[in-house]
Amino acid sequence: MPQVDRGFLRRLADWRADGVPVSTVYLDVDGRRSPRKQDVLTRAEVLVGRLRAEADGLERRAKRSVAGDAQRITTFLDGLDRGRTRGVAMFSCSSAGWWEEVRVHRSLPDRARVAPHAYVLPLEALVQTYESFCTSLVDREKARIFLARMGDIQEEEDLVDVVPGQHDQGGWSQARFARHIEEHTAQHLKRVAERLLRVFERRTFDHLILAGPEELVPEFERGLHDYLRRRVLARINLPMTASPDLVLERSLAIEEALELERERGTVERLVAESAAGRGAVVGLEPVLEALNEARVETLVVPFGLFADGVQCEHCGRLDVSGGRCPTCGHAMHRVPDVVEASVEVALSQDAAIETLTFHNEDPDAGFHDIGAILRY
Repeated sequence: MPQVDRGFLRRLADWRADGVPVSTVYLDVDGRRSPRKQDVLTRAEVLVGRLRAEADGLERRAKRSVAGDAQRITTFLDGLDRGRTRGVAMFSCSSAGWWEEVRVHRSLPDRARVAPHAYVLPLEALVQTYESFCTSLVDREKARIFLARMGDIQEEEDLVDVVPGQHDQGGWSQARFARHIEEHTAQHLKRVAERLLRVFERRTFDHLILAGPEELVPEFERGLHDYLRRRVLARINLPMTASPDLVLERSLAIEEALELERERGTVERLVAESAAGRGAVVGLEPVLEALNEARVETLVVPFGLFADGVQCEHCGRLDVSGGRCPTCGHAMHRVPDVVEASVEVALSQDAAIETLTFHNEDPDAGFHDIGAILRY
């Protein structure tokens, strides 16, 4: 699987075939919403049908290529083992023999596009908001360092020190030997902390999870550089023999709890400031107006929200309806989804995107409209 970052997305978006379109399909395969695989395949059939419909007006070679894309996507999804995957993106140009698949541990909205290039906007929004996690697993003799991002995990370092074991001599000799062991342990933890800092300097991460014996983790934390201590998110118990899958499972559970807490905080701030008439707006029309004025700091979008709308091809203005652009006077054209268009505009303005995925799984959450926290 490719590493999904901005460089990868740029390469995807820049790929072109000689006059033949690229078919893109995003599919939500989250087992919490679609426990039966057949439910996922039924939605996939609808998306593949959209590809064929979009290709109807194309010339014969392009239409044949899209038909091949549709078949390739269907075959791939038939054999998909979801596992921890919650969202999948597929990019295909069968006439050029090109295929890319991306699996992520976050839900992706169902989308289908036929265009001259790969449609990467949903992944761009995901990459912008996804945070990276480092899990440092230590005991008195060993250390393992894991980096996790986008639902993927890599074991970065493996550090083993020779720390003397206990022995059965008593008296003064035993006490002296115990001090000797503690000194070696302290040196071991210091070396692990130095190694962890080098990892951070080479591959910056957002959050740090410390794992190991309860009596050892606080001592290890005290020896960390301030850059690292500020990133400590959780302290957990894990055996040194833990598999990468188990480390990832525990890390993802912490990540989801953090994301839920952040989403709740964002919604509370949005609702409070909007009700007070300052700093935030709720509802499609005021949000689009704020985007048109480049005043959005954070765009808040419930997962799966969809709305019709229009956009000016000349200046990019968004609106819910209208024939002529009130800004420049050019014609407004219908867009397939003005919510998605608003995400694209927000990204172009360097606004943050908060997609409410975990928050809106709570039936009592109660926020299902688009909103924006404003810069001014």
